Amino acid sequence: MEPLPWWREEHKSLAEEVENFVEENRGRAEEALWKNEYPMDLHKKIVEKGWWGVVIPKEYGGMGGDYTSVAIISEYISNLGSVGGVFATTLFGGLYQILRFGNEEQKAKWLPKFAKGAVGAVCITEPYVGSDAAGAETIAVKEGDKYIINGKKRFITNAGMADIYVVYAVTDPSSKARKSYSHLSAFILEKGMKGFHVEKINELQGFDGLLNGYLDLDHVEVPVENRLSEEGQGWWILVSGLNFERLVIGAQQVGLLRELARYVTFYTRRRVQFNQPTFEYEANQYKLADIIIAYRITRLLTYYTAYLMDQGIDPVIDANVLKVFSTEAVEKASRDAIQAMGGDGWTKFYPVEAIYRNAKLGTIGGGTSEVLKRFIVRYSLTAMADDLKTPIRIPHPELKVPITVSEKSITKEKLQGGEEGEMQVLRVLARDYLVNPGLFMELNDIKRFIECDEKQLIEIINSLETKGLVKVLRDRDKPRLVKATYDGLRKAYPREYYMYFPRWVKEKMSEYIF
Repeated sequence: MEPLPWWREEHKSLAEEVENFVEENRGRAEEALWKNEYPMDLHKKIVEKGWWGVVIPKEYGGMGGDYTSVAIISEYISNLGSVGGVFATTLFGGLYQILRFGNEEQKAKWLPKFAKGAVGAVCITEPYVGSDAAGAETIAVKEGDKYIINGKKRFITNAGMADIYVVYAVTDPSSKARKSYSHLSAFILEKGMKGFHVEKINELQGFDGLLNGYLDLDHVEVPVENRLSEEGQGWWILVSGLNFERLVIGAQQVGLLRELARYVTFYTRRRVQFNQPTFEYEANQYKLADIIIAYRITRLLTYYTAYLMDQGIDPVIDANVLKVFSTEAVEKASRDAIQAMGGDGWTKFYPVEAIYRNAKLGTIGGGTSEVLKRFIVRYSLTAMADDLKTPIRIPHPELKVPITVSEKSITKEKLQGGEEGEMQVLRVLARDYLVNPGLFMELNDIKRFIECDEKQLIEIINSLETKGLVKVLRDRDKPRLVKATYDGLRKAYPREYYMYFPRWVKEKMSEYIF
């Protein structure tokens, strides 16, 4: 493994150790997949190494590693078949939530169990609730010193196999609580609790050797001391857990992308067609180049996200970007790898076929790409406000072409009353038509040129609208976007104001202007 410049010596030595371990035990993982069994012996070896409790503090029996260490181990363990999936799911399915939000008693009770190899699962998705995680219907009602939980969960990885489950349930169904996202609470459940059962195990396209299924919660009695944090904090625990999950998933994709690049290189350099290795064909080299590009970008994104988390920064945007980019990259790369390897790539005798089948889930589980892209935009509009600030464009007084200026260079007019004020606003809209002819203006855009309060501006816009001089797009009756109508443009300036013809047209084709 190529160490990154900011890694400490312990990261470098850990990477080398994990890499060697995976190479030595890869065959056993493959054997288990063929036998359709879980390699508990391999599981125990990972526990003995201390990696199962990589992020657990040493006082609870863990390794005491940081998030970079989590990423390093996850990257390589991803190539050990089902044990890699169980390992990753345990990290973000119970272990992390208890580590981050558990009280001292909860940490002392459950973290040592994880360090010794206990399996975890996170229970968010329900039969009628997927991407809309806040819409959970599983209910937890407090009765004295316990909660009674009723509901169902589905698509739960490690269902039945897990020893410890973090379950999200509604504790306050009021509309007020739902609006403030204080309606959910998180609970720690253990296998064997009365009324807590596996309802069904799914037959999946991928996830070979992993259990994924439905859970039924029928009047499950959960002690109050099993609630994580305060009542109503479940949503924030869930979101924080998802950011960690996306780091682990991103690290897994790094390992898978490297494996794809390795097999495409290996295969095409030895497969001869038309008297030369298929590696020599540019089409295959382009595919390999794309896989390598995806690998290196994903690796940088992963370890940058881990670095932020190690600095105590919650990487809301970066974790989502990592999840979307890395999983979509593996989906494309695995398809390209099979194409480069031809029919052999589609057989189960090479690992690229399994990566291809599993890749689809990467863009769905833990947040679909579509939902995460919405989050990325929503968060970025605030977090990147300075980078995304509105360009201020005005018409050049002589050339009549758009030029970009700083806000400081603008001399604001003071808004007048009556028709004079209406004409001021109309002329701002008309000047914007010259530089952004297909766009509306936001109220803040207008206020960059006119000194006024919003109430004054809205009154004038409403008046102009009744006269048919502006068109308004409203949000809850409040003007959101405004543009001048054709009549408004004519009223603001004479026709000549809007005319623009390039010099070459004036000089050589002026006869076509009318």
